Amino acid sequence: MSRQRMAGSTDYQGRLNAAGSYLLDDILGTGNKYQNYREIDEVFPDEVNIGNAEQVLLSLAPSTKINIDDSGNITGGDAILDNKGRVNLDKIPYSVNELSHTAPDAVNTDIDPLMGALLNPDKVDTTGNPALQRAVAIGTAMRANDPTAYRAAGMPVAVDDAAAAYIADRLSKGKNDLPLRQHSGFVKAGGLGTESRDQILIPGTNIKFNDAPKDVQKAYLDQRNINFVKQWLSQGGASIANPRATIIPPGKDSHMDHIRSLSSSDDTKGMGEGWGYSDASDNHSYADAEYNVHSKLNYDIQGTHLMMKLADDMRRAGEAFPARLSQSELGNPDRVRLSDEAGAIRLATDKATSADVAGPRLVDIIQYLAKYGN
Repeated sequence: MSRQRMAGSTDYQGRLNAAGSYLLDDILGTGNKYQNYREIDEVFPDEVNIGNAEQVLLSLAPSTKINIDDSGNITGGDAILDNKGRVNLDKIPYSVNELSHTAPDAVNTDIDPLMGALLNPDKVDTTGNPALQRAVAIGTAMRANDPTAYRAAGMPVAVDDAAAAYIADRLSKGKNDLPLRQHSGFVKAGGLGTESRDQILIPGTNIKFNDAPKDVQKAYLDQRNINFVKQWLSQGGASIANPRATIIPPGKDSHMDHIRSLSSSDDTKGMGEGWGYSDASDNHSYADAEYNVHSKLNYDIQGTHLMMKLADDMRRAGEAFPARLSQSELGNPDRVRLSDEAGAIRLATDKATSADVAGPRLVDIIQYLAKYGN
């Protein structure tokens, strides 16, 4: 259900959104459902600039309880800020229940037409339906293994550098409202600075981040903080690969994800031998935790699309497939990373009851990669 509402001053934007959510829940009898999450079009204009950055920031913030008296007067809906006037990312309302399922053991196009459009994007009538347009654009880009088109599909908001810097400075995180730049889990997301990711280079150089002087590291993290905020804002706060326009703030349920893998980058293979710098800003994205299962398995976006489609076909046919790995299993540095093809073959065959069951799925994999592989 589209919930785009009236926009006005910074004060009224958030209050009207809060009042609209309250009324939707009241009319539909849905408890606090609509008050517990936001969508892109509630918060974000097409362009975020220094002139509207404050409005966007306050519209993201949690708000005080709405009250409507017998005369129809509305009170409440004010932005809740920390004692420094910042918005805590962890307190932005969201609900993972409003996302499409993307993990192999959960994807189900029978009950989710947007995932159906993402996995089977050809010949979908998207006329007058922005949600389907988003799903088809993401699915087409993933299937083609086209990171540029993938970012364009999942980044509907233009954000200028000044607005990104302003909002980054007005965000906090954690129980103690730590300024975002001081939150190492945010600015060093993706393993930057760890021994296991020691090969990460500062883009544009042949210098490892871990080997750089402290002042260079600090400057790099200062800019990385702003880049991450700009990336998330450009996605409209949503998960880049999810067809739903639900805002999910960075944290437990939304992870910074490198679109192309570190293992095939110049950082790992050597300058000019890989696809480029792993930590370049155009390789950053934010993906919901369920989708990130695929990314942590080191699959390309095309391989992820293949395995979601394969799992959905297997589910529909009543075929078994491997259980989803836990976060600790995904993070195990000793776990063997599979290629896209090997991962798809494992998905199709690991729990297959016979060759008659697995055989047609292997043919599906071969045909998909022959048609779309690159």
